[in-house]
Amino acid sequence: MIEQPLTIYFDLSPDARPTLGAVGAAMVQFEKMAGETVFLMEPGVEFSMVYQYSAPGSLRIIAGLRGLVTAERLRDLALIVATVLVTNAVSHIQGKVMDEAIEAIIGEEETLSDEDIQRIADAVRNVERSETVTAPRREFYRAVEPDQAITGVGAAPNEKEERPAVVVPRSEFGHRSGAVIEQAPDGEPEPRVLTERVEVVLANAPLIESKAKWRIFSNGHQISVKMLDENFQQQLLNGTTKLRLAGGVLLDVTLETTQVYADGVWQNKSYAVSEVHSWRQNPEQAEFLLSHSGDDGDQNDQDAQ
Repeated sequence: MIEQPLTIYFDLSPDARPTLGAVGAAMVQFEKMAGETVFLMEPGVEFSMVYQYSAPGSLRIIAGLRGLVTAERLRDLALIVATVLVTNAVSHIQGKVMDEAIEAIIGEEETLSDEDIQRIADAVRNVERSETVTAPRREFYRAVEPDQAITGVGAAPNEKEERPAVVVPRSEFGHRSGAVIEQAPDGEPEPRVLTERVEVVLANAPLIESKAKWRIFSNGHQISVKMLDENFQQQLLNGTTKLRLAGGVLLDVTLETTQVYADGVWQNKSYAVSEVHSWRQNPEQAEFLLSHSGDDGDQNDQDAQ
């Protein structure tokens, strides 16, 4: 049976050593993320992990893929898992950054055609639709962020000892964890705001000068949001954007969720889009997201002011 290695790499500070708790918690989440990614792409392939300490200044953990598929397919799966870990596909939709990252991750010794790169990029975006993939990825970065000894995270579809070409610096851990939480003060909890960059489907946008809320689908649910990006809204009203208000509009946005503490849990109260980074029109993906929407009856807090 063919085997394909996959390296998870940690840059380490020369002044400290990483804690077993941080690395262990991160790898539990990586195993969930990688296992789900592989299952979605190729259910018959096995995923396993072993530990291997490398040269000073870094920590390498070698995972393995094995199955009754071609060596090229296993390589592609390893490359997809590595790309999912170190890139954020949503933020790369409009540019070539993901293409460049895929080429760097695969290494100089191998080459990929433009068609291969597009295929890998599309696969990454497809698996990122699943919360079972993106949730453990967020938890991976949340696990390593408190450990000051870990200064970077990378991945590569091989077991080479050299540092991967693509390494996520520590400064991005907070963003990759998916949400920055405004901590409530001691005593009675004040409302808090969760900020995350996500891709959403546009369901309705007012086409007049108005404070009316927009409606979007996010994480399988339809919600009402305040549009705070006045520049994007004005461009839409003025007709100075090529965006066509038709089915299949996907927006890459910064979404702010205001929560209040009630009955012992944090509950969503209101939503706002603070910035629209980019947009694209993809009816097939929009239809997929819409098909996974929840029942309207579950959205008791969606229209809160």
